[in-house]
Amino acid sequence: MHIHCHELSPDTIKEYLGRYKLVCVSDDPLSSMKTMRLAEAYPDITPCVGIHPWSIREYSINDLKNILNTAVENNIKCLGEIGLDKRFTPETFNKQLEFLREAVVYAREYGLILNIHAAGAWKEVFDEVYRGGIEKAFFHWYTGPQDLLSSIVEAGYYVGLNPAWRIQVKHREIIARVPVENVLTESDAPYEYHGLKLMPDLIPGSIEYLASITGSSVGEIEEKIWRNYLKIIGSK
Repeated sequence: MHIHCHELSPDTIKEYLGRYKLVCVSDDPLSSMKTMRLAEAYPDITPCVGIHPWSIREYSINDLKNILNTAVENNIKCLGEIGLDKRFTPETFNKQLEFLREAVVYAREYGLILNIHAAGAWKEVFDEVYRGGIEKAFFHWYTGPQDLLSSIVEAGYYVGLNPAWRIQVKHREIIARVPVENVLTESDAPYEYHGLKLMPDLIPGSIEYLASITGSSVGEIEEKIWRNYLKIIGSK
């Protein structure tokens, strides 16, 4: 559900097409355009465009509006990676909030999906998205408060099962609590987390892990994840 295709080689992308559903996120205007071009070349890709909280200092709100207008004009149905980050880039938080609110306006008006980054700002992002009337939201690599998880579930939003569960206790604790009906697998490729290269090849292991902690079969988990994907993305 969450992969940075613009950072991957064409051969790597081709390797994963057909094996995984690639929902490709962007970081800034340039990568947003590249992601859209990749989606034109490979129709199975679902593109998400936006400006990552880490990149916001370099751009204006008009830059974001240009991306959002381009998305609407080209029938792009996902905005991301967008959100807030108080953990790594707290110095731009007010500007991040301005950008997020603009994205929420567009998402509500045009029925777009939000693919969300929210490190250190999970509640703030949830409040903006929920109050904004957003129907489809995906909280990438959720490691937020466990008491907020129930609100995310009640709102019908989804959280990402990231391969980082292998080494991150906090993420394992979240995955143990969230209903499978609100989970989507992700890789966040090609990000590296504490020496673990997060790639789609690790997703089958994530599914096996989820099956083991829920007492389900791998097939049952795959079917539930697939139904979740269809609910938020559709049949593409």
